[in-house]
Amino acid sequence: MTRGFKYYTTASVVTLFMTVVLSCSTKEKAPKEILEKEVMVKTIEEILLTEEKVNRLHLSTDSGKKVFDVLRGKVFKKTGIPDSVFANSMNYYMDHPKELEQIYTALVDSLNLKEQKASVRPTTQ
Repeated sequence: MTRGFKYYTTASVVTLFMTVVLSCSTKEKAPKEILEKEVMVKTIEEILLTEEKVNRLHLSTDSGKKVFDVLRGKVFKKTGIPDSVFANSMNYYMDHPKELEQIYTALVDSLNLKEQKASVRPTTQ
C-alpha cells in the first residue's frame, strides 16, 4: 500500500509540475480580428514606403498629408485590410511590447534587405 501511495503522490507532483510549466509557457494568442505579425510587417512596410514616396515629391505639409492619406487608403485597398482593423491591431501590439518589438525587428530587416537589393546594380560588360 505504501508503494502505491508513493507512486500516486509522485505522479500527482509530476502532473502538477507539468501543468504549471505548460500554463506559464503558453503564449497569449492574439484575438482573431487582430492581424498576424507577418501581415503587420508587410502593411507597415507598404505604408512607410508610400510615405517616403510622398516625401520625395517635396509638397507642402498640407498637400503632402492629403496625398499621403489618399495613397494610404490605396495601400489598405490593395492589401484588403480595413484601416480600422489595422488601427485595432496596432493598439493591440502597442499593449504587447515584446510582440511589437518582433514586428519592428522584422520590418527593419525587410527594409534593409530591400535597400540592399536596390543598391546592387548588375555590372555591364
